[in-house]
Amino acid sequence: MTPEHRALVALSMLYEPGNALVGDDVARFGPADALHRLVSGASDAGLAAAARQRLGDRDPDELVRSVLPAAEACGARPVTPLDPEWPARVADLAGLYDESDPHTRPPLCLWVRGEGHLAELTDRSVAVVGARVCTEYGRHVATEFGYGLTRQGWTVVSGGAYGIDAAAHTGALAAGGGTVCVLAGGVDREYPARLLPLFDRIRRNGLLVSEWPPGATPRRFRFLVRNRVIAAMPRGTVVVEAGLRSGARHTARLAAELDRPVMVVPGPVNSRASAGVHQLARGHHPVRIVTRAADVVEDLGGCDTALAPAPAREQRPRDRLGEVAARVLDSVPRSAPATVERIAAQAGVSAAAAQRVLPALVAAGLARCEEGRYRLPERI
Repeated sequence: MTPEHRALVALSMLYEPGNALVGDDVARFGPADALHRLVSGASDAGLAAAARQRLGDRDPDELVRSVLPAAEACGARPVTPLDPEWPARVADLAGLYDESDPHTRPPLCLWVRGEGHLAELTDRSVAVVGARVCTEYGRHVATEFGYGLTRQGWTVVSGGAYGIDAAAHTGALAAGGGTVCVLAGGVDREYPARLLPLFDRIRRNGLLVSEWPPGATPRRFRFLVRNRVIAAMPRGTVVVEAGLRSGARHTARLAAELDRPVMVVPGPVNSRASAGVHQLARGHHPVRIVTRAADVVEDLGGCDTALAPAPAREQRPRDRLGEVAARVLDSVPRSAPATVERIAAQAGVSAAAAQRVLPALVAAGLARCEEGRYRLPERI
């Protein structure tokens, strides 16, 4: 593990995921220097105090070493933006801005448990999410969608909750494919415990993924933070059933703000379980109604894409960027560093959008920041 890798892992253990100040420092100074600044207080006194509280008498390297035995025991590995296994589409979270939620930045590290390759599994993937307390109709539909999407070459991503999530994972596994479960606690602290047999099947045939290190306890607020990864990692999101106030609607809203296709499965007009789905269909963001897996495949790019060969492992991280991030990266010069405004004009996006995307590109090693200006590193 290089110093930059260790710094990213340490930062992910010191601070809750998606912290805007932490993400901006990593983009500006690089992981190792950002870690030093944050811990020493050179960047922000509040963040330094939070780091000292978590570190105790340890230094950041000791903190990282302390979690490695638990990771090894459960077969988990840390994956960072510097690794080929990184799912590059999560960089689009840099363009997500919500004044009411400061935890919207891209992940710095993902803990992965299972036999699959994260970038390959999620390159052609779709999220299937919905209510924990679902109807038999919803459970049946989610299982059918999970099965049908997997049979057509897509990976199902969900959150491993009761109800729709579990049904979608189960359908994918029944089709003989892998599925990705994004957790709100450590990958060795699967929750809910009654679904442990399902989590074990997912681990053996797909991946358990979390931003929190092994041993971390699932907490209520972490489920909402986790939802942004479920929204960003796949190519689109399907909502099967959802109440008017639900995590599934939150995931769908994030996906729409990331310009991901959002699809909904209609239910009975008098069903409270489908009230949130119907509200999404009437909302401001464009939403497609789907009734079978083939509709999802069509909306995400057609059967030719779905049946294409799986991407080769040597595929570069830049090949999996979202549209905005890809346009910004293509506008970053190789030689003389350029200002954010010049890059934005070249990319045809707003300066604010470019400013939010560029730090994630730097964190992924796809760009360099030199005194507030950006250029490509030599190896790109």
